[in-house]
Amino acid sequence: MKTIGTAEVIPGGKTKGFLKVGSDTDGSPIQIPVLVAAGKQEGPTVWVQGGIHGDEYGGTASIIRLFQELNVEELKGTVVGVPVVNLPSYKARYRTSPIDGANLNRIFPGDPNGTYSQRLAHTLLENITEHADYLLDLHSGGIGLHVPYFLICRFAETEASEKSMWLAERMGSNVIWRVEGENSTTGVVTDAVMNNGIPAVTIEVGGGNVTEEHEHQYKESVLSALRALEMIPGEVTVTKDYALYKEGDFIFAGHGGLFVPACKVGSILNKGDLIGSIINLHGDVLEEIRCSADNAFLAATGHRYWPTHPGQLIVETYK
Repeated sequence: MKTIGTAEVIPGGKTKGFLKVGSDTDGSPIQIPVLVAAGKQEGPTVWVQGGIHGDEYGGTASIIRLFQELNVEELKGTVVGVPVVNLPSYKARYRTSPIDGANLNRIFPGDPNGTYSQRLAHTLLENITEHADYLLDLHSGGIGLHVPYFLICRFAETEASEKSMWLAERMGSNVIWRVEGENSTTGVVTDAVMNNGIPAVTIEVGGGNVTEEHEHQYKESVLSALRALEMIPGEVTVTKDYALYKEGDFIFAGHGGLFVPACKVGSILNKGDLIGSIINLHGDVLEEIRCSADNAFLAATGHRYWPTHPGQLIVETYK
C-alpha cells in the first residue's frame, strides 16, 4: 500500500496521517498533519499546502474545508493536503520560526544537516518531489499585511515553468505575477520544486482575519486547477485578459508608528501616488509612502492603524 507519511493512499477513500519532519527538545517527533483523497481512477497527484508562514491561516482553513467537501467518487488521481507546513511558527502565530528564526520560504532546498527549518525544507522538498505532479502553495499577507486574490508563477525557460503558467491561466485570477529578474525573492519552495521538474503555482489571498470570501477564493482556485487537470468534472475557464506583472517592489517602513493606508489593495497606481502614511501617537505624519512606477498593481499593504516597526515590510507593488 502506498503511503504519504503515515497516511495510506486508498483508491476511492480519504485518509489522514502525519509526516515526520523533525524532533522537539524532549525527543518527541514533530509531525505535520497530512490529508489524502484518492480517486478510483488514475490521474495526477496534486500537492496542496498552507502555513509555510505560521501567521497565514486562510490556506490552512481552506485546505481542511476542501478535503471535507471533496467528492472522491468524482475524483481522478490524488490530492494531498498539508494544512500547516511550519508547525512551530503556526503555534507561535508568527511568520518565521521560533526555533531558529528562519523564514522557511527563503531557504529551500534546505539542508538535511542544518537547523530545524533547513531540515524541514529538505524533508518537505523530498516528499513533494517523490509524490507530486503539481504543487499549489497557499499564502496570504499574514497578520501584518493584506493582499487581494492573485497568483504567482516563477519564470524559467523550462517545461515546468510553461505548465505552471498554463495552469495559472485556468485558476480564475485576473492578476498573475510572473516572477523574474533581480527583484525576485530566492529560496522559495516553488523555485525548488520547479527545479525538480514539477509545475507550481502560488495562491495569494487575504490576511489578518479569514473571511468566507477568502475561503471561497482559495477553494475555487484549487478546484479550478483540478478541473483544468481533468481530475474533477466541470467547465474549465481560461482567463485570457489577465494582467501580467514581472517585477516586484518591496517597501519597508523607515519609521515606527501607525500605518494609515491611502488606497485599497488591488488598485492600479502611478508614480508618486500616495499609498499610505506612518503617523506617531500625536497624529504627526512621520513618513509618506508613494508608488515608484506607473501602472503598478498594489499587491499588499499593512493593516489600517496597525503598529509598525522600522524596517517592517509595509507595501508591495508589482509592475
